[in-house]
Amino acid sequence: MAEQETYVYSDVAVARQPIVDEHLAVMGYELLYRKSALAHHADVVDEVGATAQVISASLFELGMENLVGCNKAFVNFPRSYLLSANGIPTGRENLVVEVLETAGFDANLLAALRRWKSAGCSLALDDFVFESKLTPFVELVDYVKLDILSLGHDGFHKQVEALRGFDVKLIAEKVETWEDYQFCRLLGVEYFQGYFFEKPELMTTKSSRVNSMTLLRLMSSLLDTSNLNVDDIEQIVSQDAGLVHKLLRYLNSPMTGLVASVDSVRLAIMLIGVEKLKALTNLLLMSEMVGEQHALLEQIVIRAKHAELMAIYRSYDNQDKYFLAGMLSMMDVCTGLPLEEVLGELPLPNEFINAIVHRVGRVGETLDLVDKYSNQRSIESDQDLNDLKGTYLAALKWSDEFLTQI
Repeated sequence: MAEQETYVYSDVAVARQPIVDEHLAVMGYELLYRKSALAHHADVVDEVGATAQVISASLFELGMENLVGCNKAFVNFPRSYLLSANGIPTGRENLVVEVLETAGFDANLLAALRRWKSAGCSLALDDFVFESKLTPFVELVDYVKLDILSLGHDGFHKQVEALRGFDVKLIAEKVETWEDYQFCRLLGVEYFQGYFFEKPELMTTKSSRVNSMTLLRLMSSLLDTSNLNVDDIEQIVSQDAGLVHKLLRYLNSPMTGLVASVDSVRLAIMLIGVEKLKALTNLLLMSEMVGEQHALLEQIVIRAKHAELMAIYRSYDNQDKYFLAGMLSMMDVCTGLPLEEVLGELPLPNEFINAIVHRVGRVGETLDLVDKYSNQRSIESDQDLNDLKGTYLAALKWSDEFLTQI
């Protein structure tokens, strides 16, 4: 039983540090990524994944209401997350998007921030140093955070004076002494953050795991708007208990305002709605696929689409099976377990499992060809090679567009 529980659940950790006003009343918390319950520092390898994990933990596990109450939630967002077409998360009413100093302040970022602002998010510039060319960004945001530790008193004073003409609230961060706090107060700074007030507090809980393959299939269905079908979405979601659990936790959070009980997966999907479900799926995907896993995700998507396009090109029956078969054929790489063992735990027909594992039947033969082509192994038939070349290019194009959207 203990082994099964280890497989189903994982530990989730987020640190929070208060931001206070001049009367030391909390106005918000910065939510900080932590790799585990034992981590004392961020140790960020993948900025997008770290941000997604903080938001995911806040929405699905710890609960935003438990982390910040009615206060603001400040979260760091890297450039690539901000530019993502589906990046804007749900539950943004009390969210403050912190734009990192390394974001690259250009026209593309400005346009993306305007989109986030119009969607209802508050914005903050983190570790900011003012230059006249950055005026459009300052005019757009609600908060500017100035690092007194790195700027020093003289540099901090110059930044405060440069920003006086703008309608923004200043937050002094890295405040570590009484002298720093009094110095900032005398300059008229409204909010403060740092070790002088409180060190980051670690918040932990257990998280239900979601199968990445389920998320991929769900996102693929949600993006195919011409064939969008609630029955198909329900079928995909229902296959993953972890995903069902997260969606129900989200619906149960105060931010949704839901008062009715939910007694079916279909009702949960209807209550969330397609656009929010897309945003939540995107968030879970980004939190799951970080670092090397993102490269693996790309390989999986290309193989799955390549197999499907071969089936379509050759007018095979049950073409949707080929996409799923392509995804499942790499489950051994994802889990580190033998493929037959992994597939044996899934509710799949034996014939389908044999096709994937032993490469028998039309599905298996197609997978074998796709595998040989992607690994540059010899293909005897010229017709097979020509079919594989054309469909591979189309699979690459689809994969690029798909990964851009998520």
